Amino acid sequence: MQYLAANAQHIGAREYQQDSFGFADLSNKAFLEHGGFLTVLCDGMGGMEHGDVASQTAVRAVLDSYARKAPDETIPEALERSVREANNRVFETAEQLGKAQNVGTTLVAAVMHNEALYFASVGDSGLFHVSGGQLRMVNQPHIYANLLDRAVAAGAISQEQAAQHPEREALTSYVGIPALQEIDRNSEPWPLRSGDTILLSSDGMFKTLEEHEILSTVAGKHPRSWPQALVQQTLDKDRPGQDNVTVLAVTLNPVEAAPANASSRKAAPLAFAAMEKKSSNRKLLTGVLIVIAAAIIGFLYFR
Repeated sequence: MQYLAANAQHIGAREYQQDSFGFADLSNKAFLEHGGFLTVLCDGMGGMEHGDVASQTAVRAVLDSYARKAPDETIPEALERSVREANNRVFETAEQLGKAQNVGTTLVAAVMHNEALYFASVGDSGLFHVSGGQLRMVNQPHIYANLLDRAVAAGAISQEQAAQHPEREALTSYVGIPALQEIDRNSEPWPLRSGDTILLSSDGMFKTLEEHEILSTVAGKHPRSWPQALVQQTLDKDRPGQDNVTVLAVTLNPVEAAPANASSRKAAPLAFAAMEKKSSNRKLLTGVLIVIAAAIIGFLYFR
């Protein structure tokens, strides 16, 4: 199974880049057989200190921890173990900085293995599945809006109250807390097809672009160009205070399109060969004419 990975990132209008990301080693074929291909993205929390340190620490922890996956450990088990280790490392780092519980990051990790997707996420970074021109969000963000919507369903508050609540986008779970309770993950494989692409994004992108804008931005483009196109489309919105924006794309078993001028490239050697053949024929004809001319001149001379 082949995986085509691409990424793009921009600081936006912020003073610091607090998004971090990483990919597993594609050259380790033996590990890919049982562990699949891991991608991870973390968005350091801007309202807290050392968001960049938190996101970098979490990414490194997930990559290191998942790399220790044994063949008999399932992918969901390895992902959850890696996320919990990332939480512990970030919390320990915060303690060392004297900022316990004041350093945090979101986290979304995805593994493609054969024709299946496994994921684990904490916070509100996004994971999307693009297939057949359709976009679907895979993970569930950990935000206060979930609780508000449940309150609406129970008749406790109105839809308008829920929509206008000032804490609607506040996180209810993040990496860097003493005891991590909320982890969104799947234990059963999420089915993929050859040519499908998964997108991992910080909220700087998907809270700026609507679903139809994401699809129209990538339509007709090769998946390796999607991250850069989506980052640029986000920046083109020119929103005040634009957050850091990071987009990662991984495509399953991509089929590379033939170059537009492939037929002319293939024809070139044949044309060149034909020219060489014509040139050889001309040389042969010229030689014959020279011999005939010499014979006639010699005959006339001796006569």
